[in-house]
Amino acid sequence: MELQFTITPEHTQLRVNELLEQEMLKDDQLQARLLGHITRLQDRLLAPLLFLLGLAGGMLAIYFPAREFSPQKLISMALFGVIFVVFWWCYSGRLLSHLRKRMANNRANVRMPFRRVNQRLIESNLRIRLKATEGAYRLQFDDQGFILTNTRAKGAKSELAWAQIVRLKVTPDFYSIACAKLDREGKAYHIPKRSDVMDSEQYQQGLELFLSRVPASAALKPAS
Repeated sequence: MELQFTITPEHTQLRVNELLEQEMLKDDQLQARLLGHITRLQDRLLAPLLFLLGLAGGMLAIYFPAREFSPQKLISMALFGVIFVVFWWCYSGRLLSHLRKRMANNRANVRMPFRRVNQRLIESNLRIRLKATEGAYRLQFDDQGFILTNTRAKGAKSELAWAQIVRLKVTPDFYSIACAKLDREGKAYHIPKRSDVMDSEQYQQGLELFLSRVPASAALKPAS
């Protein structure tokens, strides 16, 4: 039995739209993990960093511009250190709370433009990768398995036995079929639900026969 179909730019756009949401979800999860790590690091370092900067700044202000140590300077440094520690003990909580809120707001304001840039990059990469699959295809199958041939790509062929199929996923426009290796890589063979080079009824009958050969273990799974 043989089925013929084409993967068109319109199909590519449909797949880009479908995969973009999934890829953006993965990117959001990655960004959330990175942001959480950075936030925890900032929270741990913010208090000691501000304390050391304030203490060192005060000491240096007393030391300069004469650039020499004297009993008076040493006493002044000691007094400043005591006063600074008391001040830090009393007011650092409110200061740190205010700074953390400002930092959180700044991260939120920066994230949206950055997310739009990521979305454009991801969409562009998806379109480049999926455009390579455009072309005319011939799907031949028998009791042993199927052969999928790209007739416009110098007859490039892919062959799979029925027993090798581990996943059959349904999307609004495609049936996606994968063996274990392709499934681990997040790849699949994509067969359109409609053909623009065959009679619609003949194509649907052939497609139903093709799907009936798929092992029950690879039950129809709606796209997630």
